[in-house]
Amino acid sequence: MKKTGRTILLLMMGAVLLPAKERFQVEIYGGLSYLALSDFNLLAKSEERTNDILFVQRLLGWNGYFTNDLPEIRSAIPAGLRIKYRLSESLAVSVDLEGFRRTRDVTISGTFNVGDTYSLTQTKTYDPFRLEVRGWAVMGGLHYRRAVGRSTSVEAGAAAGWARSSFDFRSSWAVAIDLISGSFVHNSIDGGLIEESGTGNGFAAKAMLRLNRALGRRFGFYVEAAGIYCPLKSVRGSGRETRLGIPGETTWEGEWGIKKEEIRTTWDSATVFVPTNYWGGWAGARRDRDFVLDLSGARLSLGLYLSF
Repeated sequence: MKKTGRTILLLMMGAVLLPAKERFQVEIYGGLSYLALSDFNLLAKSEERTNDILFVQRLLGWNGYFTNDLPEIRSAIPAGLRIKYRLSESLAVSVDLEGFRRTRDVTISGTFNVGDTYSLTQTKTYDPFRLEVRGWAVMGGLHYRRAVGRSTSVEAGAAAGWARSSFDFRSSWAVAIDLISGSFVHNSIDGGLIEESGTGNGFAAKAMLRLNRALGRRFGFYVEAAGIYCPLKSVRGSGRETRLGIPGETTWEGEWGIKKEEIRTTWDSATVFVPTNYWGGWAGARRDRDFVLDLSGARLSLGLYLSF
């Protein structure tokens, strides 16, 4: 206890001895984050796998092509504001507020056809398939700085706090079938719209290593590499679905999870894991595991600072 008390006293004395105009530092930064959104990206992967079994493979031998490449979110461009208070020449504490928003939106379509004395055409369209993720965090940090030159220093730090993230998913799809045989013409179309959202919050932590370069006594820039740990669980949200030819809509509220679907056809079979927050009726029995909105990953940032 006595040793801890002396350490705290020395830090307080160091802060007092610093020039008053140099105790605070304000930083603004932005960069590129790589995100480990594996469960979230199953929204696209599970749809691609289902398309492959039920649409693409079923039409092998037909003429045509379908771009079965739905978007995923693997990166974001966060921005942040950090306020530091220097306890000594080398040690500082901070409060950090940062956030990001990332959207992927595509329209894809493909057509297959077959027939010599007749013509049978099938077309599948997504207009659109859309993913969006938003997140923000507030964290407190501790930083250690060491000079390596007259205007250059290296700095290591760690921060922890609270994060919140939300996402939206929208898929508007249609399948059209056209059959022409002599004077006989048949047209049919099926499709629907599904919209789902989710929100989660929890613990976030960050480890940082950076290089500072002073451009004057009170200002400069820095390059920072960081590792983020932020898996958000217990994600909840709402959803709605409409189908062509069926009046009204189905709506629901629920906790997100991963549903296990077995697809069996005469030409192939597969197990598909689908993220969802709809557990009505039989769907709840096929819940495989919890859904994690994982914002963990690596980041590279460029920032500016001002001391006062």
